[in-house]
Amino acid sequence: MRRLAWAVVAGAVALALTFTGCEAPGTIPSSSPATPSASATSPAPTQSPTKAGTPTAVTTTRIQFSDPWSSRSAAQFRLHRTQVAAIKAAPAGATIHLVMYTFATEWAGQALLAAHRRGVNVRVIIDDHENYRWTKRLQAELGTDQHRRSYVVRCHLACASDVTYPRRRSAGTIRSYVHAKWLIIDRSGTDRDVVMIPSENLTPAAAEQSNDLMVLRGDHAVYRFLRTRFDIMRKDAGTAYGTVSSGTVTMTMFPMPLPKGYRVKPDEPLPAAMDPYLDYLSDIQCGGEHSTTIRIAMYMWTYPRLEVAKRFAELARAGCRVIAIGQPLSPESDEGWDPEITRALLDAGIELHQTGGGVYLHSKIVTLDGWNTSGGRLQLAVTGSSNFLLQALVASDDLIVTDSAPAVVAAYSAHVDKLIARHSRPVH
Repeated sequence: MRRLAWAVVAGAVALALTFTGCEAPGTIPSSSPATPSASATSPAPTQSPTKAGTPTAVTTTRIQFSDPWSSRSAAQFRLHRTQVAAIKAAPAGATIHLVMYTFATEWAGQALLAAHRRGVNVRVIIDDHENYRWTKRLQAELGTDQHRRSYVVRCHLACASDVTYPRRRSAGTIRSYVHAKWLIIDRSGTDRDVVMIPSENLTPAAAEQSNDLMVLRGDHAVYRFLRTRFDIMRKDAGTAYGTVSSGTVTMTMFPMPLPKGYRVKPDEPLPAAMDPYLDYLSDIQCGGEHSTTIRIAMYMWTYPRLEVAKRFAELARAGCRVIAIGQPLSPESDEGWDPEITRALLDAGIELHQTGGGVYLHSKIVTLDGWNTSGGRLQLAVTGSSNFLLQALVASDDLIVTDSAPAVVAAYSAHVDKLIARHSRPVH
């Protein structure tokens, strides 16, 4: 795991990028102003979905962001609309695979049922923490028989594990979840191998959340990787851990294999050697002419991931600019960031901000923009479904995605800057 993760940073992939418009093909036109986004084309690999491939065909990447501060539902549900448009464009005989933590949006459910009725294979995995009306509706109409062309799977706890452990700061138990979120479609309109990685769930609550969406089209290696993860997960019998690299993109599915004898310890920080984010942060130039800016936009961050906070603090003290925005912080709550995390960042002089006003950050973004210690250019965006939580690495089904394409890094970085400038207040 450490070797694979390090290859993403050290090997900063250089390739020609072609920029196109901000509106994703197949999305429903919106009357709201265009959201910051990136679009790039690159060749797709033809090799095994667990190895980096040599590009041979054109693929596209597009990044979108929701706007929960807008009064227009089209902006609030921009990411929903992109996903539903792709579902509606799937023809008879196509196959949809959806993995979601929470599913409760009526019009997304209607689109999936309509797709099934016109002959699309619709296969869904939804976490079992709640049983919303539209989750039950999907399950009733699609059924649960995995030998049929369409079905719904509800794994017990996570598909990968049934790990539970006591909460550190309050009564109760932390459980494992199906927390990964993705939509893949083999054919949607004129597109093939469509992959969508949202930070949001398909739920009306997304209107009050700041979320992001990565859309890949034509990347067969990534598509096959996630389809294989789905087929493992639907058996509810063990981890789908694995990594795929394709062009500038790397995806890793968790939970990761645990060292022999390791026991989950919520009262202790996760050992540094087990945290992939420390690989991403291991070779960074700080201070001087070639310094690095690190941006963090993270929904939840708890004490067991303290080693990550300590590394960010170390980089800030060395001269890197580190800026962070998070879920409203509360020392009395298990939600948001633990106070030990906040203190470690503030003590290092890191610029720390929080959202408010009834809207909260739900993304899981880190960007690196600068240089490594050898003087090479370093650009990396990290996103996906994985919060800075213990269970995100050792228990739950979760997904970390990295992309070193300059246009993608610039889009995520500009988004974090916009959130801080327009929708946050400083934390002291």
